[in-house]
Amino acid sequence: LTAELTDRGHVALGIDLVHESVHQTIRRGGAALRRDVFGPVPGEGRWRTALLADGNIGIGGDPGALLLRIRRLLARGGRVVVEVAPPGIATQRVTARLACACSVSAPFPWAVVGVDDVPRLAAGAGLVEADRVRAAGRWAVVLRSPR
Repeated sequence: LTAELTDRGHVALGIDLVHESVHQTIRRGGAALRRDVFGPVPGEGRWRTALLADGNIGIGGDPGALLLRIRRLLARGGRVVVEVAPPGIATQRVTARLACACSVSAPFPWAVVGVDDVPRLAAGAGLVEADRVRAAGRWAVVLRSPR
C-alpha cells in the first residue's frame, strides 16, 4: 500500500517490525522503516493521515492504546483510516503467530476489532468517526482528531 500511495503522488511511509515487509515495500518503490509504532517515528504530531489496513488496528493487542498512539502522530484535524471486521464481530484479544514455509514467529498479542466497536474505541482515544465505508466486502472507518 505504501508503494501504491507513493506511485499516486502521496508522501507515504510504511512502518513495520517485520524485516521482510519493510524490504518488500522498499523493493516496490515505497519508503519504509523497521520500527515499532509505539516508539519514536518521523514526523510525530504532523501526520495528516494514518492507515491501519488489513486489521492492523490489532497491533499490540490493545486497539485503544494503538488509537491513542496514532492520535499523537496526527496533526490537528488529521485522520486515521482503519480497516476492521464486519458488523456483529466483537472485539477480541488473541495471541497470534506469523508463519511461512520456513519459519514460525514467536507468539505476539493481537486484537480483532469489529466495526460496531470502533466508535467506543475512538472516543477513548479522543477521535471521532467521520465516515464508514463498505467496499468489496471489506469495512473501513475514517476517524478524525479534533480540530
